[in-house]
Amino acid sequence: MAFSASASRALPLNVPQPAPLDFKPPLGERVELPNGMIVYLLEDPSLPAVRINAVVRTGTINDPADKVGLGALTAGMLEDGGSASYKPEEIDKTLEYLGATINSSIDLEDASVSMFALEKDFDKVLDIYADVLMNPAFDAEKFNILKKMELEMIRRRNDDPGKSVTREALRYYYGKDHPYGRRNEAATIEGITINDLKVHHSAYYIPNNIIMAVSGRFGSKEELLTKLNQRFGKWEKREIKAPQVPPPALAGTRRIYFIEKDVPQAFVMLVWKGVKRSDQELFFPLNTTNDVLGAPGLSSRLWDTVRARKGLAYTVYSYISRKNAHPGHMFAYCGTKPETYSQAMEEILRQIKRVKTEPLSEKELSDAKDSRINSFVFTFKTPFDVVNQRASLEHYGLPKDYLETYVSNVSKVTRDSAFSAASAMFDPDNALIFVIGNSKKFDKPLSEFGPVTELKED
Repeated sequence: MAFSASASRALPLNVPQPAPLDFKPPLGERVELPNGMIVYLLEDPSLPAVRINAVVRTGTINDPADKVGLGALTAGMLEDGGSASYKPEEIDKTLEYLGATINSSIDLEDASVSMFALEKDFDKVLDIYADVLMNPAFDAEKFNILKKMELEMIRRRNDDPGKSVTREALRYYYGKDHPYGRRNEAATIEGITINDLKVHHSAYYIPNNIIMAVSGRFGSKEELLTKLNQRFGKWEKREIKAPQVPPPALAGTRRIYFIEKDVPQAFVMLVWKGVKRSDQELFFPLNTTNDVLGAPGLSSRLWDTVRARKGLAYTVYSYISRKNAHPGHMFAYCGTKPETYSQAMEEILRQIKRVKTEPLSEKELSDAKDSRINSFVFTFKTPFDVVNQRASLEHYGLPKDYLETYVSNVSKVTRDSAFSAASAMFDPDNALIFVIGNSKKFDKPLSEFGPVTELKED
């Protein structure tokens, strides 16, 4: 889990420095229902409303190889496909009338089904929400509409080359058939049936595979748990049989891929090996170093050199993406003028190598740590943010005291620990480089950076 960092501004010399932040996030309460469903709850009397999010321990990585897109279609149908007791149109009209919402989504390693309702409508919306979560109807007409929408998204997936370069870089970094690198294809989407959705839902959307976050004006803890048990109590736990994600076969050498496309900018993505979510000791110093290198904002080295001083890129940043089953990836991205793309790429490579070979300055380290610590409090704008964070942390297997120890873990990062982590993990010489652009306008051949494999856009 990553927390956004804001640019840190040094105070004038005559202004006293503020005391170190002493913020302890609220705990909320964790309860396990008899059927294995875990509930994090925290009352919020400030608004007459209740918000719930069910974090489901699944993700698109669990899609069968011949049915990639199954998880996304299942999640979409939970939102649009009705339930055993409510037709899709009835749900839509009721929610619109009440000003309530029920939404579902899925990502690589998690899924969620959420609801919002005013306090006076909580029981009614909770009835619908529970039926949608436990007994989706997978309405045939809605399913056909959703499939057509997904097929149209596939047809238009290359309209935005900035998104394309990210997707394709990760596809070739992890492998086109690896769960971390796969993409939806028309043939597999067309082959998915309603029965496939039912099987998928039955396998993963079960109470002992769900961590629920609840916040709002719901009365007492006992009242809330009674309502949840009334709706979900008969939902039986079952054995969870999630497939094992194989380790990706990473090349370990520089690879360059290129797609010719007549667009105004050149889009560049550099990808190299990252860390697992569970690797806390490495993550904190590595993340602090990355804040200095390329965190979004106006104070990173990449922004200062590539954008501000040299005017070589419209957008430039770096990021660490952690994964659960295996180490994730780190990357640097920029959108730049094709006529000077090589200068932008050379500067990015230079700055990555610099954090690998030179320790951060004391000021850079101090500013990065202060910014990260001071922005930490804004992770908890509402009580719902607190319980939703705690549900996510448990899903990802992070320590129970992750939030309580976050500030101290950032504070403990030293120049030595940051440099040690950066030296081990930043790897510009073996990065995969993916470029989309008009090579006729390039100031240098891409081959000057290494052997190039040209691909057709598909």
